[in-house]
Amino acid sequence: MSTTASSSGPEPPSSDRPAAGAAATATTAASVTRGGLWVALARVLPQLYTLGISVAAARYLGPDGMGRQSFIAFVEVSAASIFTGGLNVALMRYVGETLGRDRPEVVRGLVTWAWKLVILGGVPAAGVLVAIGLSGSEPQAAWYLAGLVCFLLILATVPSAALAGAQRWRLSTRPGVVTGAVSVPATIAVLAAGGGITGLFAVEAAVVGANLLWTSLLARRVLAELSDAHSEPIGELKRDVLGYTGLMAGGVVLTFVIWKRSEFVFLDHYSGDTQIAFYSIAFAAVGALGLLPGVVSSVISPAFATLYGAGHADRLRSGYGRSIRLLLLVSLPVTAGALAVGPATVQLVYGSDYAGVRTPLLIMLAVFPLVALSGGANALMVGLGRRLVPGVVGVAAAVVTLGLNWLLVRSHGATGAALANSGGQVAATVPIVVYAVTSIGGLEWGVGSILRMALASAVTWLAAHLAVVAVHGGWEVPAGVAAGLLAFAVCAPPLRVLPAEEAELVEQVAGERLRPLARRLASVLSHGYAAAR
Repeated sequence: MSTTASSSGPEPPSSDRPAAGAAATATTAASVTRGGLWVALARVLPQLYTLGISVAAARYLGPDGMGRQSFIAFVEVSAASIFTGGLNVALMRYVGETLGRDRPEVVRGLVTWAWKLVILGGVPAAGVLVAIGLSGSEPQAAWYLAGLVCFLLILATVPSAALAGAQRWRLSTRPGVVTGAVSVPATIAVLAAGGGITGLFAVEAAVVGANLLWTSLLARRVLAELSDAHSEPIGELKRDVLGYTGLMAGGVVLTFVIWKRSEFVFLDHYSGDTQIAFYSIAFAAVGALGLLPGVVSSVISPAFATLYGAGHADRLRSGYGRSIRLLLLVSLPVTAGALAVGPATVQLVYGSDYAGVRTPLLIMLAVFPLVALSGGANALMVGLGRRLVPGVVGVAAAVVTLGLNWLLVRSHGATGAALANSGGQVAATVPIVVYAVTSIGGLEWGVGSILRMALASAVTWLAAHLAVVAVHGGWEVPAGVAAGLLAFAVCAPPLRVLPAEEAELVEQVAGERLRPLARRLASVLSHGYAAAR
């Protein structure tokens, strides 16, 4: 990029550009990364909880029952997302920007106003699921409980977005971690007692309700800490949030089509519950890896909004470039390991009845490193308040997804659904990444370290794959994991896969107790880091 490009970039109008406030000053690479670790914890642990529940459901309900449960859950979550209308992203963004402008008293009024909106959205959303139950869809009680869960999820939008916008990641992780740990044994016990699909949704309703109450109390405390003054009228900010929400509402529908298992609709119509179960397991497995871009987007969206509100364009550019490098450096070896041991792991955990998961899983894993870049690009668009281009790209990608579903699911079931999902996600990712890079300008890619990590990942895959093929008797997965880790540990240090600046970030984030270990690890993996020290 030219010098001109690097000095240009997105900045708010000079009249709106405040001096660096406390929120912008506190928004650093280390603080954002620590926030990412807390968000990762809040998402990884629930994924582990979900895995335990999924395995129990697969064993107790069988493929047909699991497919039916997955379809109800899909409708529940989709209704919550659609009727929220993008308010969660809009609220998170404007909380972050308003704090960046050093106006915390306005945030309190904004949150109070948002509660009224989610109640208006929650009632009709829950009504949709209740109506499906009343129409005779079985099991009816499960649909009614799913409607309650949908309503509670919509209400939880406000406190969750407030905590995210304020970048209070540590507080926001606690409710999900604790209640999720309780939900796993409770759900397994209900399934073992014969509670079936209805019992599973009853436990979910209790857990989501507890999360809502706890998160609301935490958000109220944080808002009180931000400002002792009474909330101020939000004025034009209300119009801005509504406008952004309205535009994001279309994006929510597009997200539903491209990213949120719209394939279930086609599978339900053409293939039945068993193919839904196969695709659901594959989707969930890749979704666990998808936590990476999701965490990045959740953490750096409010950080970018805060820096944008403070007028720090250079820090925005640097932060986005770093997010691209870190996403690739992490996603490449993770994908390599998953490709090698993922299918064997599914068959080991779920049983031979779920052998049909293998092909859909491999298809969706193959595109993951590219799709992972969407997290940083979408976060930048949210932070900058860009709406038009992401919307156009989303519409095009949704058309691709629906078209591939129509062409492939009828004859190929879960495999066709995986192809449609992957094609739509690639169509959604590539244009928005190109647009983000062009918008921000002057990025440092660190191509050398990415290529070295790609080579280390290829060696990791080969070692793990050969171990899985060679070993039998239920030991394939442990052997593959051990071989892959050993191969990475051997080839990564001489390849120096970690850039020096990222190695420094690892040390900063580690904290006092772990800093010596982090420094040693960074020195081993990074070219030139030890010399720089």
